[in-house]
Amino acid sequence: MLAVSHPEKEGVFQGSKWLKFQLLCDVEELSLLFNQLATSSLFLLTGVNDGKPIPQAFFLEKWGKWIDGLKRGEIPSTEELRTLFASVLTDDLNALWLQEVPNGYLLKLRKPVVHLQAHFFTYSSVDRIFRPMSMGQGSIFWGIQFSWPQIYQDPKSMQFCETGREFIFEVVRNWVREVSRPVPFLVDGEKIFSSIRLGKQCFSWIARHPQLTSFGVEERC
Repeated sequence: MLAVSHPEKEGVFQGSKWLKFQLLCDVEELSLLFNQLATSSLFLLTGVNDGKPIPQAFFLEKWGKWIDGLKRGEIPSTEELRTLFASVLTDDLNALWLQEVPNGYLLKLRKPVVHLQAHFFTYSSVDRIFRPMSMGQGSIFWGIQFSWPQIYQDPKSMQFCETGREFIFEVVRNWVREVSRPVPFLVDGEKIFSSIRLGKQCFSWIARHPQLTSFGVEERC
């Protein structure tokens, strides 16, 4: 279990200039990442919990069910997604600490970690652009966002520090480039690219994604 502490001792961690990758991937592709980060730990960042890590096998099991649901035309509910998101991935347990509260603990940060969030996007017909991490009306579920701060404020010294090229984020970056590619969407007959990525194993079934059809955006390989 992580060390229990309090804000007066630890201070407040803050990060900025985030590097972000947004992708929808199949469960086999996600398992490749977890295999490379087998010694790393996943923790739920939000809400009160028991302070224990999320088993990678549990994460993969849940993810596999959601992907199978997408193939059948089903979108995971917000309540389902909350079982895993938002969470953090780290190979340094000293980067985290627990604040004790009634009925459990809150997870807090000392150092930079990889953040995982459920990813949704919207399309603006006015600007003709796709907006990642948008939860507005008509938003489309599209997997996971991985993010990493390039600059953070040390909670104790209050100095601003650069994160550098830490191993864990380099693994995530290389994995994203290996298993996915940017998605070309066909909108009103025009092909539009964005930073949003799709796992290579998903191209065979992504046309069955129910929100693409209802939203009027059709993906093309």
